[in-house]
This record gives sequence, C-alpha cells and structure tokens, in this order.
Amino acid sequence: MNVNLSETTSNAMLDVLGGLMDGGSIELLSISGNVLAVLRLSNPAAKDAVGGAIDLNQIGEEDAALARGQAATARILASDGNEILSCDVGDENSDAVIRLNTTQVYRNSPVRIRSFTLAMP
Repeated sequence: MNVNLSETTSNAMLDVLGGLMDGGSIELLSISGNVLAVLRLSNPAAKDAVGGAIDLNQIGEEDAALARGQAATARILASDGNEILSCDVGDENSDAVIRLNTTQVYRNSPVRIRSFTLAMP
C-alpha cells in the first residue's frame, strides 16, 4: 500500500514535528542503546516547512560526550523528555538520517551536528 502526501500535507505534518521538538534534544545512542551524547535543540527547533522538508535551527554542541562508542541510532526528544522519533546514524557516505563525519564518539570529546533536514518521503 502506498500513501502519497501533498506538499501542503507534508509541510503541515513537519511543522507539527518541528513544534514538538522546540527546546528538546537529540540523543546519540550506541549499538547497545547507551547514550553517548546529548545535543540541545533550539526553541524554536525548526524553521517553517517548505517543499516537504524542515531545516532545524542551530543545534547545541555536546562539549563532552558522556561515553565512548559507535553511534548507531538517535532519539529526538521533546523538552519534557518524551520521544518524538528515532532514526539511524551513519557516516557522511551513508544514507542515514543523521550523518556524522565519523560515528565513533569518544568520552569527554565534543560532538556536533552542523545541519539537520527532515523531509517527508
């Protein structure tokens, strides 16, 4: 079964997601599910959706990663800690939702995401 959303519908859905993310965070998780780093989202977290995609506003850098490991997944959390969505994490050459220059995270090292675009398929 296929569902095709209009651009207007996609934008509306993404705007709701963006609102839920306001002041929330991104947790980078290891393969075993340990939290490696937590990055803070802006408030508002995203610009208005255009063309079926939203660009997140500046994402706060994690100055000192909490643990060492290979980032495999991420959880996007609302400001109250409730999970909004989860996604895969990969390196720059992957097709993962979040692409880092390396998936290896080192304890007490900085972690940053320079940009994040979320699009409806």
